[in-house]
Amino acid sequence: MKKIFPLFLLLALLSCVPALAEEAPDLTGQCKITVSSQSKRAAKMTDRDYLTGFISDKQKNASIEIAAPKGQPMYGVYVCFGGKLVPWVVEAKHGGKWVGVYQSEGEFAHEYAPLPEGETDVRIRLNADKQAVLTVSELFVFGEGETPAFVQRWQKPEKADLLVLSGHPDDEILFFGGTIPYYAAERNMQVVVAYLTSGNMSDLIKNNRVTGRRSELLNGLWEMGLKNYPVVYDFWDKFSKKLDSAYEAVGKKKVQETMVELLRQYKPEVVVTHDVNGEYGHGIHRVCADVMMHCIPVAAEAANYADSAQKYGAWQVKKLYLHMYNQNAIEMDWDQPMAAFGGRTGYQVAEAGYQWHVSQHEAGQKNPETGKFEYFIVEPRDSKYSCYRFGLAYSTVGYDVACNDFFENIPGN
Repeated sequence: MKKIFPLFLLLALLSCVPALAEEAPDLTGQCKITVSSQSKRAAKMTDRDYLTGFISDKQKNASIEIAAPKGQPMYGVYVCFGGKLVPWVVEAKHGGKWVGVYQSEGEFAHEYAPLPEGETDVRIRLNADKQAVLTVSELFVFGEGETPAFVQRWQKPEKADLLVLSGHPDDEILFFGGTIPYYAAERNMQVVVAYLTSGNMSDLIKNNRVTGRRSELLNGLWEMGLKNYPVVYDFWDKFSKKLDSAYEAVGKKKVQETMVELLRQYKPEVVVTHDVNGEYGHGIHRVCADVMMHCIPVAAEAANYADSAQKYGAWQVKKLYLHMYNQNAIEMDWDQPMAAFGGRTGYQVAEAGYQWHVSQHEAGQKNPETGKFEYFIVEPRDSKYSCYRFGLAYSTVGYDVACNDFFENIPGN
């Protein structure tokens, strides 16, 4: 006999299933946007091109006012800053007066400000004590609903499980492959990415010019599942195949002091960085490897660099892996499907992350063996600079046996 499922019970069960929230609509194109200073570039905030943007006059309270379309209040604004970061606020007009509804210390270049009550008139205003320039490369305004996945909501961890030190923006993808997506998203570990240089974007930022390189960096990391805001240093990026010349450019003592402080601040269990020979010979890559081999034991002794020891305490990193290191070699498998990315592999996710580095897609190097120019790519398993190959250069927990996990022999991981 065919059983009939009681309708009232079916309805009761359905009522217990949470409804899937609809994605918040993008209201940007329907909003009226005005700026506090005369600028023909105001529309560049909404052209979806990170290389262009609005740059205000230098003033104390530079601002952007946004009026919502009729009957569609705003529930969030997403701001991608193009220049120097300063504190800012979002204010809403209530009863003819501007009232603060969100405050930022200006730590993140891409930041989302939720407006949970729904607002019809808001303004984004710099909150500096002196005159400053407001530089915005992209602005998004959202209505009610689920915040779109591309909107970045960054965090700042107190402690890292894994620290990835990259010479330049995009090296963390090209040479380390699936490291970030696998450990940050699939393993749900605390990963911090630090860049020794900013790719020489620092001068643009200091002069409040729009630079897309920083947005490329952040978009690429977000694509790979990273939620911790990266650390970007401004050491000078001078190409040199000699380690001494590269150290001369960045300042050897200064970079050593800075890296010791970085280790003590984030207290990583494991550090991953470049090849001792700089992959294709880049001196900045060589500095990354050399400085970590020097600084990891130094950071463990409180007598060294007393200022950072007093501020953060001494810290003992347990393991250091160098790309392509020929001792205690391991080969990571970035070809395994990951649940966090719907079955895509670490290598595939890394390729997706690199797609955001548009400015670097025409960059490359001359192959010394063939004499031909080769574009940079996420280095495949069988390539000369394979992003799968690493070596254990330092350890306080013994040698690897399985040789397939940066956290082998570390309890609790």
